[in-house]
Amino acid sequence: MTQDSDFIANDRQGQEEVLFDSGGTSDCYRLIKDSRIYCVKRPKPQFRDSEAYMSLFHKEYDLGVALEHPYIVRYYEYQADDRGPFIKMEYVDGENLDEFVAQHPDYFKDKHNKQRFLDELFSALAYLHDKNMLHLDLKPGNILITHQGHHVKLIDLGFGWSESYLHDLGFTRDYCAPEQLSAKIAQIGPATDIYAVGKILQHYGLASNVVVRRCLKENPKERFQSVKALRKALRQSEAKIIASRIGLGLAVALLIGVIFWLLANREKPLPPHPDAPEGAIAGLFTINCDGNQVYFSKGNLQYQASTDTWRFAEHQWDYIGRDNHRASPTFEGWIDLFSWGTSGHDHGAVCYQPWSTGGQFDHAAYGHDDYNLYDGDGQADWGYNAISNGGNQEGLWRTLKLSEWRFVLKNRETTSGILFAKAVVDGINGVVFLPDDWDASYYVLDSTNNGDVFYDANVISPDDWTRALEANGAVFLPAAGNIQSWYEDAFNERGAYWSSSASEGYDTPWLKSLFDFNVDYVASGGSYYPHERYSVRLIREVESHQQR
Repeated sequence: MTQDSDFIANDRQGQEEVLFDSGGTSDCYRLIKDSRIYCVKRPKPQFRDSEAYMSLFHKEYDLGVALEHPYIVRYYEYQADDRGPFIKMEYVDGENLDEFVAQHPDYFKDKHNKQRFLDELFSALAYLHDKNMLHLDLKPGNILITHQGHHVKLIDLGFGWSESYLHDLGFTRDYCAPEQLSAKIAQIGPATDIYAVGKILQHYGLASNVVVRRCLKENPKERFQSVKALRKALRQSEAKIIASRIGLGLAVALLIGVIFWLLANREKPLPPHPDAPEGAIAGLFTINCDGNQVYFSKGNLQYQASTDTWRFAEHQWDYIGRDNHRASPTFEGWIDLFSWGTSGHDHGAVCYQPWSTGGQFDHAAYGHDDYNLYDGDGQADWGYNAISNGGNQEGLWRTLKLSEWRFVLKNRETTSGILFAKAVVDGINGVVFLPDDWDASYYVLDSTNNGDVFYDANVISPDDWTRALEANGAVFLPAAGNIQSWYEDAFNERGAYWSSSASEGYDTPWLKSLFDFNVDYVASGGSYYPHERYSVRLIREVESHQQR
C-alpha cells in the first residue's frame, strides 16, 4: 500500500484511488471519506458471480468485523453499489513483509526489531486462537509493516476458520501445512497456523533450527500446540544462546583472572567454597530486613509412624496427598500432611500424630493456645526433631514464621528481580521460589511474581527441574496440604503450609500460613480441628546450625 503524507483535499473526498491490482481475485483502493482514509476491497468482475468465491469474500468480513486488535486490520462495513459488493476496512500506510525486508535488508539484525516483530505477530495470532479462529493463510504477503513505527498488521481472513465456518478450505501452497494440502480437516487447528509461522521464521532467519524444525513437523501433534508454547521455546532458545556466549566470555575472563591471581598470590591457597548442608537446596533466600539468609530443605517434611522417623521427601514435587488418611500408630508408609502444628516433643501436645482426634488444647504447644510454635526454647517447632536425611540431629531445622514467608514471597531484593512463579513440575501444581542470586538465563519462566495466573504458566519436566532449576538453587512447593472435606479441590490446587507464628494483629498465635496462590499468595488462618492438615517445608540458617 502506498504512503499518503499530503493533506486531504476536498476534491478528493469520496474518490477511490487504486492501491494495487492484486492480480488475483480482488482489487484494493484507497477511499477518502469524511476526512478519513479507508481501504476498500472489491472482488474482480469475473469473480462476482462465483458462489464459492463470494462465500469466502463475505466470510472474510464476518470474521474480521468481530475482531479488535492493534495488530490485525480493522473491518468496518460490508456494502454494495453499482460496481458490486465491497468491504470497507482500515487503511494501512505500509507494505507487506517481503517488500519491507527488501527495502530494509538489515532490519532483523537488530534484536530489538526482531523481538518487536515477533511479539506483535504472536500477539495477533494468539488473539485469533483465543477466539477459536484460525488464519490459515499466514505468509509475508498477508503481514503488513507500517511506515510509521514499523508495526505489524495482519490482513486477509478469506481462508480463515471459526466455529461458524469450518469447511471452506483454502491455502497458499508455499506456506500451508501438510494437513491443509491433503484436506485432512480433522487435523487442522492452531498447530496449522504454527506451521506457517515456522516457514516465516525459517525464511527470515528469525529462530534457531531446533525451534523451526518443531514448527515444521509433518504431524501437527508434534508441533508447538499454541503460540504461548512457541514463544516460550523461542525465549529459552535465545537465553541458551546468550548464556553460552556469556559463559564463554566469562570462562576466558575467569581464566585470565585466575592466572593473574595465582601469580600475585602464589603462597596463598584458594579459599574453600562451602557446600549446602545435608538435606538442603544450594540456594540462599533472605527472610527479613536484617538480611538473614536460609536454605530450604530438599522436600516437604514426612513422617513414618511405625519407626517414629522424620525425613524430607525424595523430590521437591513429592507429596502423599489423600493417602494420609490411612495413617495410624502402626502405619508403615510415609505421610506428609499434619494436623495443626507442633512437633509434640517434650511438652504434651499430640498433634504430631496425624491420626489424633483430641480436643483443641491437645493440639496446642504445651497444652495452651497462647504459644507460638516458634517459642524461646524451640521445642514447639517442627524442626526440633531429628531429620534422617537432613543431618539427623535435633534443632538443625525450623519452620518459617509468617512474616518470613511474606518476606520471601513479596519483599526480597533479588539479582533477577524474580521472587516466584507458578508452575507445574512433573504434573504437580505448585510455586517456584527463586534464590536471591538467580540469573534469569538459567531457565526462562513466564508470568513471574504473579499469583493470579494458572499453574501451567510454566510446565517444567523433572529433567529440566533437576538440571536447570534445582541445580541453581530454585525451590518448589507443591500446592498440597489441606484435608478438609469441604475443600475437595485442595490437593494439587490450593497450597497450605505451616508457619511457626501468627501474623500481626491476630490474638491467637497458632495460625497457619495458607498459600492461596490465586488470591493473595499468603493468607492467614487457623483452626482447632485436627482434620485440617497442612504441608511443612523447613529451613536452615546459613550462619548458625545450633539447637535453639
